[in-house]
Amino acid sequence: TNQSMSLSPEESYLAKVIAAKISGLLSMIGSGLIIRDVILRWRRRKEQQFLPIVPRVILSMSVADFFTSFFVHFIGTWMVPKGDVTILDETFPIALATGSDATCKIQAFISSLFSLAGISTNATLATAYWLLVCREKKEIDLNKWKWQIPLLWFPWLIGVADSFIFVIGFGFYGHNNAWFCGSFLSVESPHRDWRNGELAAIVGVINLLIISMMALLIKFVHNLEKKSDVYRRNGETRQNTIRVTRQGILFILSYMAAMIPAVITIVINALPEPYIIFVSCIHPLQGAFNALVYFRPKYIANRQKMASRSNLRASRLSSILRTLNVSLPKRSSALSNGGRKIPAPQIIDKDLTTKSNEREVKIHSIENKEDVFDEKNLP
Repeated sequence: TNQSMSLSPEESYLAKVIAAKISGLLSMIGSGLIIRDVILRWRRRKEQQFLPIVPRVILSMSVADFFTSFFVHFIGTWMVPKGDVTILDETFPIALATGSDATCKIQAFISSLFSLAGISTNATLATAYWLLVCREKKEIDLNKWKWQIPLLWFPWLIGVADSFIFVIGFGFYGHNNAWFCGSFLSVESPHRDWRNGELAAIVGVINLLIISMMALLIKFVHNLEKKSDVYRRNGETRQNTIRVTRQGILFILSYMAAMIPAVITIVINALPEPYIIFVSCIHPLQGAFNALVYFRPKYIANRQKMASRSNLRASRLSSILRTLNVSLPKRSSALSNGGRKIPAPQIIDKDLTTKSNEREVKIHSIENKEDVFDEKNLP
């Protein structure tokens, strides 16, 4: 009975390909929403030319995640050459393969470029949070080139260097039973071990930096909370510092949730197919995990403002729409009154009009203060 319920190697491979496409699509949506929100924040900042360092790093990370999700996970085997794959001594055609050797090389180049850039940007994001919270660096200091290059440009230099050297230069690319073409080699290749070792070294150093930054942030929050919940600095509480620190820790945890299962497949060659299917579901969700962390503070703030509403479902939907800066079209008054358009009553009382305008200005100012990356909200 167990054998009849288990998937064959061909069915397992097809499930892996389809799962990666679905998760990749969700990641694209999450990364796209982050990119859109950061750009909207950027346009609202009329008084300054640049955004603070954290949203800029998040924007860079989301761009890398978006293109990785699209070209690697969503397109997947559509760029892989037609052929056969052998899994567990069973040979069968590659599922949904419609590509060629040229498209495989292009996909491997894109995979190496954006994947390494995205992984490295997670490390620089953790470092940015550490600099702002633990080292108490100011935004004016982080705008200097000595910080801009390592935090914003160095991750992309790693991706460009790896893709050009190993994919274009050495021709290291292939399918290797995955759901995409990457800069890895087949089992028969004599260069497989040192190429995997080089990738493991890069990813290992990046992960070590991320884990170190997370440990320092956790220690910082623990020390603050240990002193007192009402710890004051210049007459103001440090609760916002703790919130920003926790936000950085959540970004790190979202990265580890998507990356650690994939790293295990690099370290251990022979893994059961159910685990590979699990990796194909979890690993492409980096952008979706980032979106949950990114929009979490704003959603909580909107939920608290609408907590008095009696309709809980409508309150949640409205909070989600406000968090994503999405507005639904208003219902036409003609449709709701049997086709007869009733004009809205005019306010005659000047005092009431003044109070209404003041209320609108107040709401507008509150919405502008919701930006969790504003320098005023950072330590």
